Amino acid sequence: MYESKFCKVEYLKDINAVLCSWKEYCEFDDYREPLQYGLKLIDENNATTWITNTTKGFQSTPEDNQWLATEFSPQAINSTCKKVVFMIKDDSPLKEEIELHSQLLKQFFEVELVKKLVDVKKC
Repeated sequence: MYESKFCKVEYLKDINAVLCSWKEYCEFDDYREPLQYGLKLIDENNATTWITNTTKGFQSTPEDNQWLATEFSPQAINSTCKKVVFMIKDDSPLKEEIELHSQLLKQFFEVELVKKLVDVKKC
């Protein structure tokens, strides 16, 4: 498990998923390090699902979005991950951004938007 003041990343064996729960705003290495750790957990466990809890999420910097597109996403696409799940509330200020990301990710993954972790279906 990885935990900082910004994020917690853990492997959920019962649903073979990596859960990334954001706690507060961060950027650059503080943003990228937990995501890289999550990729490591996917590889170690042959995880099939990536879950991001956006309840305390935030809009990423343009530089971090670029890093997601050029570094993180290609690695995730080439991993055992088959599904991406966003935990998001109906009134979230990130709703439009997450829906846009979801449309892009659907080219490579099954994508789900859920309100609670218990709503995630095992892949």
